Amino acid sequence: VFVMPQVHWLQSHANLVEIRVLLSMGCWGQYFEVLGLFGQSGKEIIEFPILKLNGRTMEIESTFHMYVQPVVHPQLTPFCTELTGIIQAMVDGQPSLQQVLERVDEWMAKEGLLDPNVKSIFVTCGDWDLKVMLPGQCQYLGLPVADYFKQWINLKKAYSFAMGCWPKNGLLDMNKGLSLQHIGRPHSGIDDCKNIANIMKTLAYQGFIFKQTSKPF
Repeated sequence: VFVMPQVHWLQSHANLVEIRVLLSMGCWGQYFEVLGLFGQSGKEIIEFPILKLNGRTMEIESTFHMYVQPVVHPQLTPFCTELTGIIQAMVDGQPSLQQVLERVDEWMAKEGLLDPNVKSIFVTCGDWDLKVMLPGQCQYLGLPVADYFKQWINLKKAYSFAMGCWPKNGLLDMNKGLSLQHIGRPHSGIDDCKNIANIMKTLAYQGFIFKQTSKPF
């Protein structure tokens, strides 16, 4: 007997990562966007990865992944490179945040995520990415924040509701608590998205129902 997963949460950090998940009928919506923002010293987004996750199969259907040219602090610090694995050559000559956000919008439209009949939500590892990081940088640069970035699921909260304990060390604790192998490099935006998707899949198959955790702006 296949139990349709019901989903409700999102993740992020300091590089931009997103996953949209296609949900089954009767669930919160049709898609989730897993978001994992990564930036230099928490000031500028330098990686913007997105995974589109099917809510029926909980499998990844599509990937968006771009690096972002920082403009306020164009030189990456040694600490940033050590933490994220992103070197200067990976961001030099890359699109600006404004250009990346435009391409995100194009990608979401191509994937059918902007259809008013399709319900979707971002999933982040914490509230900081979409509550502070992205809106703060957009405000500084004079850029609008799309409405779809204004609601999300905090995977940490979802996990704590499902497991009864708070994942103090984020993805590492959640993987450990669910006996999952950590995928890739910690603090890599795209790898964080893959870990979020894997955690969501595991919780969904255990019967957990995901719901929006952010409050309206």
